[in-house]
Amino acid sequence: MKIGRALGIPIYLHFTFLIILPLFIYVFSTGDADIFGITLGFGGTDLSTAAKVAFGTVAAVLFFAAVLAHELAHSYVAIRYGVRIKHITLMLFGGVASMEEMPRKPLEELKMAFAGPMASFVIGATAFGGMVFVDFLDLGSSGESIVILLGLTGFYNVLLAGFNLLPAFPMDGGRVLRSYLATKMSYVDATRKAASVAKVLAIGMAVVSLIVFFNLFLLLVAMFIYFAAREEERATVIGESLDGLTVKQLMSDAIMVAHPNMSVQQLLDMMMATNRTGFPVVDYGLVGIVTLSDTRKVPKDRAPVTQIRDIMTREVITVRPDTPANDAVRILSQREIGRLVVVDDRRNLVGVVTKRDFTRMVEVMEARKRGTAWGQPGWEQQVRRPPPPPPPGYT
Repeated sequence: MKIGRALGIPIYLHFTFLIILPLFIYVFSTGDADIFGITLGFGGTDLSTAAKVAFGTVAAVLFFAAVLAHELAHSYVAIRYGVRIKHITLMLFGGVASMEEMPRKPLEELKMAFAGPMASFVIGATAFGGMVFVDFLDLGSSGESIVILLGLTGFYNVLLAGFNLLPAFPMDGGRVLRSYLATKMSYVDATRKAASVAKVLAIGMAVVSLIVFFNLFLLLVAMFIYFAAREEERATVIGESLDGLTVKQLMSDAIMVAHPNMSVQQLLDMMMATNRTGFPVVDYGLVGIVTLSDTRKVPKDRAPVTQIRDIMTREVITVRPDTPANDAVRILSQREIGRLVVVDDRRNLVGVVTKRDFTRMVEVMEARKRGTAWGQPGWEQQVRRPPPPPPPGYT
């Protein structure tokens, strides 16, 4: 759900935010723990239940506003280095700034990663300063509630800054670690080492949450860190492997197409025969694209009489042969599609590139780095060979 914009960046609430916000309100309203002289909740005050809930709500809103400020600090620095921020989303595990790409220079990534925790620390220190000042004024019962509110804000922002500096993806500390390692080795190797640290940390958190004391939330955080680290490593390897390549080097120019007058049953038969799940649709030029998921809209008994033109996607996302491979991967990811149609300057169909084409090229590049050449022993175990050519009649 879009709630506004800041620095020109759309701000969204993920549906999991609606789960975590009431939980924070409950904890802040009923809690009364005392840590280092800071009261973390309004449960021990003489306020009415309604007043406790009201103050708890304000504290929870201030906390997530600080999380937003944390992400905006990242985004501000990233924008200064030319990175486009698509949106910021507040969700179960805090906030996420969705960037089209990460700064690749170690110093730039270091500054961007450190900006978020620094913003949280500044907010926390300011809140602590306000807490001490209000406490010094001794405003009575009303002052006590404000002191607790400021103490909560200060404590959890400092905690947020410290937690994010843990050396684990996707936290900022993982990016700080990678930027440091990248000054001593390649960016990919630095990412792999930083991801390994994150995975070990996640496994340790999971063991603690299951054996030392059972804590479901800590287990979820551990799982989140582990899979996020693995995804960061995978995305970086893909980006590095495809760097400098174009779509023309990956696409298939042996194009198989469908006609809009074909029936869905004929399309399914062609998919079965060719082991392909999507085709450009051509009728005196490119008019659409049809995939296996489109055929699921049609009941089985209607497949022989329903034409492709009735289910195909007419707005085809296309790229040019000279489009950088990394840009094409980004389009596939952002649009959540499996293939791109390649056209020339005159919009003539010249090829198709799929997710599998990119994956295969990454495998090839990785195999080359390991010193395994095409045709040598071990190649087939590292790189899957292309599928066999289609049978006659499907062109």
